[in-house]
Amino acid sequence: MLAPRSVGAQGSGGPVFALRGDGKIVVIDPVSDTILRTLETGGKGGTLGSLSADGGMLFVANNAAGQRAVTVVDARKLDLAGSIETGNRPKHPILSPDGKLVAVNHSGLDEGKLRLTFLDAATGRPVRTVELPVENTGGQGDASMHGAWSPDGALFAIGSYFDNAIFFVRPDGAFTKVASAGNPHYFDWHGREVWVVVEAPEPKAEGVSTRVEVWNLADAAAPKLEASLAMGRTAKESELLDRIEGHHGVFTQDGRHYVVCNRGTGKALEGTSVEIWERASRQRIAALDCGAAGVGHAYLTPDGRFAVLTQYNDTKLPILDLAEKKIVATIDAGQGGHLGHAAFAAGKMYVNNRKADEVLVIDPKSWTITKRIQTAAGGQAQAMVLAAPYGVFERVVNPHLA
Repeated sequence: MLAPRSVGAQGSGGPVFALRGDGKIVVIDPVSDTILRTLETGGKGGTLGSLSADGGMLFVANNAAGQRAVTVVDARKLDLAGSIETGNRPKHPILSPDGKLVAVNHSGLDEGKLRLTFLDAATGRPVRTVELPVENTGGQGDASMHGAWSPDGALFAIGSYFDNAIFFVRPDGAFTKVASAGNPHYFDWHGREVWVVVEAPEPKAEGVSTRVEVWNLADAAAPKLEASLAMGRTAKESELLDRIEGHHGVFTQDGRHYVVCNRGTGKALEGTSVEIWERASRQRIAALDCGAAGVGHAYLTPDGRFAVLTQYNDTKLPILDLAEKKIVATIDAGQGGHLGHAAFAAGKMYVNNRKADEVLVIDPKSWTITKRIQTAAGGQAQAMVLAAPYGVFERVVNPHLA
């Protein structure tokens, strides 16, 4: 187990962590943009992680087949602090709003149950394990993907792919289960209202669209589905149903708008649609073809002005001006592909280029690449980059990063 440690002030500054699916964590100094250290975790599939509120501890989920542990890193000493067994294929650690808990969901089932494990964010010790019931225990692929805390920390939302269902779980282990129209992939909250990007059930039928379900949790015991919003599609997306599948949606920094991406399925990561919806009216106010294949995430700049559109199947990064509601620049890495994640530190932006095994350093004033940091000789395993705590990883609000 991990020993308790002292904490410092949030936003005190720290390195950029480049997580790799091959079991490595590459630590980058954002001042010199050089590699400080490469940690060997002993795990595999550690593509997603989360920092504690003070930035002192990093939790990385080892998601490959056969893996059952979360790797914990002392983010100040830049050394491994422990390995915590949580369940079958830990997927995505998410820090609670008060900074006290880390919720870890799992891609695999444990004895026919979908496991959610709460860890103490200060020590890494397990606090509670919640076993969520699954009816379709013979489901294939990932059982769940991402979760999110309500802003008050009273509820954690997580989807069950095998049952097309959503669980709203309290930290004490009590939960409510509701049916969804498809696979609930991604969640973002505004107060007690949660917007959920839903993947269409397979096989896809004519007329299918990316949908966003809007749930009201004013009464946590009786969640109310208030809307099911349908994205449009481009002509090219309409030519092939596998080009239609929503991925992530995120509220803007001010909470007024919601940006959602149509990535396409794993069979055809060719979706290019991005839409902006007004939260209060639930009306679509902009629809764009961003020009990058497999667009999946809208990473918001700390000042809230732009969304950097990362993707799964291209070398391009379109920049969406949220006020003008149009693409104002496109960065092209020129090599590799699958530029999926972004982080902001020291006035710069860091983006992983998975297929080139590198991290791009980008000047957000000119939207130009200023440096390439090679994180391995090969393997196409470079995954998430992060530098600050987050609730949803596309939206980090931290004055130090602005």
